[in-house]
Amino acid sequence: MDAAEAQAREDDWLTLQEAVNTAGVRLILARFGVPSPWSELCRALFDTKRIDYKRVDGRDPEGSYNALRALSGQDSVPVLLIGPESPRSSWLEQLYAAERLAPEVSLLPPDSPSRALMIGLIAELCGEGGFGWNRRLQMIGRLISPGSQSRDQQIGLYLKFKYGGSNGLDPQRRCEEIIAVFVERLRHQLSYGKGFLFGDRLSALDLAWAAFAALIEPLPERNCPMSARWRDLFRWTPQNVSPHDLQMLLAHRDRIYRQLRLPIPTS
Repeated sequence: MDAAEAQAREDDWLTLQEAVNTAGVRLILARFGVPSPWSELCRALFDTKRIDYKRVDGRDPEGSYNALRALSGQDSVPVLLIGPESPRSSWLEQLYAAERLAPEVSLLPPDSPSRALMIGLIAELCGEGGFGWNRRLQMIGRLISPGSQSRDQQIGLYLKFKYGGSNGLDPQRRCEEIIAVFVERLRHQLSYGKGFLFGDRLSALDLAWAAFAALIEPLPERNCPMSARWRDLFRWTPQNVSPHDLQMLLAHRDRIYRQLRLPIPTS
């Protein structure tokens, strides 16, 4: 990507107020220097289906999300806006909306049992109590640990207030369990000569894995610019997965991302 293209992508972000008064599809995405897996999944759904959309920065001028909260009833991104329809702030709503807008490029299985299974697997990655949720709890723990810098402490306390703590749960154990499921699933698929996590074609499950694998190892700096501190926080090595299996999962992530737009737009 040359400098002119980079500047064009920088300039094409709408403010929330502009987005409210704009027609079509708008994605309110994370824009603060780290690859939010939830925003990445939302972006990937619409990029894969080739649905035109405008990117939106949901922050107020002072950096808060007060206007977004007033609009959508909550203050997290991503949020999907489609014409005058109600905002959609959950990954499942966003997935089903993308399927409705471009059904000819389906990312879900056609039959209900398979669709239910796939959605359950995606929920293990991005639902409450899933992989992303628990990795965030681990990051919060590191940010507020004794000896952390003041800035890290402030961010960690803000995130803890917003998302809560572990409440006696074991984030490490849950993350290990979920990764083991994906190791087994990909190993099984590859043993049958299938290069995807579900069936024999690209699906929403592949896109979800590609997005949330950043919470194990982010993409290289050239494809995913981020500060050294946040890159370190994102890195996590499962203890109950062999290096070979972990590399297999990350290689699958890399292959899926080669089909998506790079670099990741974190600014």
